[in-house]
Amino acid sequence: MPDYILKFEKNVHTALWGEEQWLVSVHPSGPVTIANGPLAGKSLAEVCPDFPVLVKVIDAKRRLSVQVHPNERTAPATGGEPKTEMWCMLDDGVIYAGLKPGVRAGDVAAAVPEGSFENLMVKHNARKGDVFFIPGGLVHAIGDGVRLFELQQSSNTTYRLYDWGRVDAEGRPRELHVEKSLATIDYSLAAPVAQKEADCPFFSFRQIAVAGRVDMAGEKAYKVFFVEDGEVAASCEAGGVALRAGECALVPPGVKCAVESVNARLFVARAAGRAPRLS
Repeated sequence: MPDYILKFEKNVHTALWGEEQWLVSVHPSGPVTIANGPLAGKSLAEVCPDFPVLVKVIDAKRRLSVQVHPNERTAPATGGEPKTEMWCMLDDGVIYAGLKPGVRAGDVAAAVPEGSFENLMVKHNARKGDVFFIPGGLVHAIGDGVRLFELQQSSNTTYRLYDWGRVDAEGRPRELHVEKSLATIDYSLAAPVAQKEADCPFFSFRQIAVAGRVDMAGEKAYKVFFVEDGEVAASCEAGGVALRAGECALVPPGVKCAVESVNARLFVARAAGRAPRLS
C-alpha cells in the first residue's frame, strides 16, 4: 500500500454529449495512471486494486440520455455491476432525478416509444454546490451545459432508457436498453432533495472551506480530495502535492495528512462509511 498522497495523469472519455474525466479509477474501462512519487507510471489498479469507488467530473455540452443503473439486488439478474452514485453541481443547471409520484412500469414502457418520457421525470433547477444522491434503481439524466462532480461505486454499467429522440450523423438512434431498465427501476425511490453532503454504505462526501491548515487522521478507508475552487497544499510524512482547482488526489488508508490554503473550497470523499473526522 502506498504511504504517500497520489496524483494522476489525465484520463478523459469523450461521448456524443461531451466528456467526462475519470479522476480516480481502477475500473477496467479506464484505470488511472499515477503521476508522482516512486510509483509514477504505474496503474492505480496495480497498486490499489481494492479501491472501491470511481471519481469523475462530467462536462455535458448536451443532455445525457435518461438512464438507470442496477443495485446489488438487480445487478445479478441483468448481468451488470451495481452502481450507486452522487452528484455535486459545479455550476447551476438542470438535472432530472426520480420519477413523479404514481408512475409505474406501464407508464414508463408507454412513454419511451411515444417520446413523452420527460413528462414522467422530476426536473430540478439545481444550484452550484447542490448534492444529489442517485441510488441504483433511480431514473436520472443530466441536462444541457451541466458540469458536475460524480462519486460512484466502481462500475461502468448504464442502461439507456430514453435518448430524447436523438440520432447520429447517419440518422440512426442509439441503442436503448428498455427491458433491462424496466427490470432495474425501483419505483419505491422518491426523487432526491438537494443536500450539501452525502453518506451511504459505499462512500461519503463533504464540502469544506480551507482557510489555514486542517489536519486529518489516518484512517482505514481511502480519502479523495478534489479542489473545487482555489489552491490547496496536501501533505503527509512522505511529502506533499500541490492541487489547483479541478485537480484531485488520493490519500491511501493509514496515511495522516493535512491540507492548507489561504482560501479554497475542497471536496472530501471517503470510500466507505462516514466522512473523515477533522482534527
